[in-house]
Amino acid sequence: TIIFNAQLINSAVAILFFYSLPVFGIAPKTNLFVYIVISFMFLLYWRIVGISILAPRARENAILIGSGEEMRELREEVNNNPRYGLYFVSSIDLKDIGGVDFQEEIIKRIYSENIHIVAADFKDDKVEPILPSLYNLIFSKVRFIDMYKIYEDIFDRIPLSLVKYNWFLEHISVSTNKTYDSLKRLIDIILSAFAGLISLIFYPFVIAAIKFEDRGPIFITQKRIGKNNKIVDVMKFRSMTTNDQGEYSKSVAKNNRITKVGAIIRKLRVDELPQLWNVLRGDLSLIGPRAELPALVSLYEKEIPYYNVRHLIKPGLSGWAQLYHAEPPKGAAELNKTKMKLSYDLYYLKNRSFMLDLKIILKTVKTLLSVGGI
Repeated sequence: TIIFNAQLINSAVAILFFYSLPVFGIAPKTNLFVYIVISFMFLLYWRIVGISILAPRARENAILIGSGEEMRELREEVNNNPRYGLYFVSSIDLKDIGGVDFQEEIIKRIYSENIHIVAADFKDDKVEPILPSLYNLIFSKVRFIDMYKIYEDIFDRIPLSLVKYNWFLEHISVSTNKTYDSLKRLIDIILSAFAGLISLIFYPFVIAAIKFEDRGPIFITQKRIGKNNKIVDVMKFRSMTTNDQGEYSKSVAKNNRITKVGAIIRKLRVDELPQLWNVLRGDLSLIGPRAELPALVSLYEKEIPYYNVRHLIKPGLSGWAQLYHAEPPKGAAELNKTKMKLSYDLYYLKNRSFMLDLKIILKTVKTLLSVGGI
């Protein structure tokens, strides 16, 4: 079905190209027919032969050495999904390493079970006593991988148990990359201006719908924490009966509700279209951590270590956490969900680049077109 649908789209694009651009002097009927037939044959060949070439190979046996919830989470994810090409035949908790005969129970098993990969938490002080034994395995062509590198690649976030002051000094630099920052700002200006102008088409309909329902104000502004803890005013289409300024107390919630029009524009993400002008103005970026309310930031900075590091860069309309965090905090303060969101924000801070921003933009467009929201 997928290959058939792809070929239909491919053919439609080809027909549009050949018949709408005669200036190239291409004989449409013959060349178009040949193109469609040949492309279909290549697609079919790839589907039959190419996929088998790229099919996952046999999983390699590995041993996992670490501790904590991340180790258990990593073991379960890898062992239950053959696409990773690994299988942890054993895991060793560093908390119990003192009671393990490493030479007898681990080294011999590595040889007997043909294990070629050891994933370990090399940042844990408890791994120090077994390093000489691990070193000798190099000569047996055993490969060593940082457990947290595998974790980061699989889960697309930074495990918070790893994050200490030295992690920030190593991975998060406040020094600017002028080329990247200039290119990012240029893209923000071009895309926000273009999308902002296009979005004006929808303004009359949204304005009319809001006014028709309750005759209340069309726009609201709310304060958010921006780069370097600067307060910024972001603008949105009003989707609730009143502007509660992001206050989520029970008394406020009792007298404030999402309007019928508001429910629709929120689902379609239309309520945030005015924020494109915040991007153009430079308060926000297209890509970055989500801008948070001052009251919530004040609470999170007290309860969540290193939370304020996300304010080293501009907040964004979309971002890594918005796309990959399955259960983001909504409304009132939620410490556990916010800690999880922070782990995704730290991943972006560590890895941010033009290619990562482009990936987020494309995935955001895909999400919006599927009317799934962010």
